[in-house]
Amino acid sequence: MNNPEFRRNLWLAFSPHRLIAMPAILGLLFLAIVLSSSFQLAKDLHSAATTSFIFIVWLWGLRNANASIVDELRDNTWDQQRMSALQPWEMTWGKLFGATSFNWYGGVICLVVAAFTGFAYEEADTLMNLLTLVATAVLLHAASIALNLHGSRIESRIIRRGGMGWVALFVLFMFISSAHNIWSSYQINWWGMQVSNSLFLFCSSVLFAACAVFAAWRTMCSALQVRTLPWAWPLFAVILGAYLAGFFSNYDVNPAHSLFTSALFVAVSMTYVALITEPTGLVVWRRLKLRQKAEDWQGWLQQLPLWPSTLALSFLFALLASVSADELQLSRTASVIFGMAPLTLALMLLRDTCIFLFFTFSPNSKRAVGAALFYLVVINMLLPFLTRVANMESLSYFFLPVGADNPWQGVLVMASHTAIAFSLLRWRLRHEDGQSQSAG
Repeated sequence: MNNPEFRRNLWLAFSPHRLIAMPAILGLLFLAIVLSSSFQLAKDLHSAATTSFIFIVWLWGLRNANASIVDELRDNTWDQQRMSALQPWEMTWGKLFGATSFNWYGGVICLVVAAFTGFAYEEADTLMNLLTLVATAVLLHAASIALNLHGSRIESRIIRRGGMGWVALFVLFMFISSAHNIWSSYQINWWGMQVSNSLFLFCSSVLFAACAVFAAWRTMCSALQVRTLPWAWPLFAVILGAYLAGFFSNYDVNPAHSLFTSALFVAVSMTYVALITEPTGLVVWRRLKLRQKAEDWQGWLQQLPLWPSTLALSFLFALLASVSADELQLSRTASVIFGMAPLTLALMLLRDTCIFLFFTFSPNSKRAVGAALFYLVVINMLLPFLTRVANMESLSYFFLPVGADNPWQGVLVMASHTAIAFSLLRWRLRHEDGQSQSAG
């Protein structure tokens, strides 16, 4: 309670009217359920309480957590927050639980009713299911804060138009939709272990809630200009890769191959996300050069963007996936796909990174991200599709080298792409460095 940010949000969230209104409205709702229910009263009350919790804490709480950052950016008060003496962790939990305190006030009432009614009609795993709801709410709120703070670094207009909290909600409902089979079966087969669905969902929600809170703290450090070393981003890639690999390990005779392949795709995806959502212009490049000349390696790492860490992880996992594929005793065709394809994918990522930086390192980089994404879509999707439709298989293979008889051909083709893209990027850097020296 000694946190000024938390106390400020409490004063904004609560008033005598709201303190009375929340339990009164919920009491009327539950009374209406009691009067209208003819059968299974406890079950109807339990459903109403959990639904109310989802609406009050998940949806309404997500809006308030989102507004805790967006409103300050809109009202131009965020700079005052940055100049305060609050540490990043104090600011993080002050906004995370202070801005949503009124929602948790109503949520606790719903949880109490849901717990009593769940035990009354002996619903299986009542306590664990309610704790899963709580952990998921923390996940949504923390992810909203992290996304808004991260997004404000590159595109403030998105934040001022409503923020990025909807992204966390969209991902959550996509996960719930894709996890329909998890809900329908009582046992989950994960890394060869049979786990009950309620326990698995509880552990998953707690894991990702902890990751989201940690991400909110790290992005708050960046927003308050407290420099940190870039180890958390690749660590999350490893955690997510190991989590997803557990679902595919049952279909693979080599669990290590499942782990390396899943981690590879996660690292590649996270590299693309970081490239698009982080500032990667010449200013960042010149700061790194200054740190390198001064041999300040800790400062160099603190100034380093997120994407190089997962880019390096992608090559590590690609090599490990290729080596583990040889141990699977696959057929010739499968060996091509699962053996050399990881290296081809990693080289494709490096090529796309060079193309992206070629545009963002230009002196007029206002539309560099859009231009880079346009050319990447043309190279990776449009040209391979057009050449395949035109029955130009050899040319199609040159643009997307997957499925050749010789597994090394794809690697060599993509290596040539990467060499060309790297040469263009090197020319861009020499050109811009030469212009800056002549201007100086």
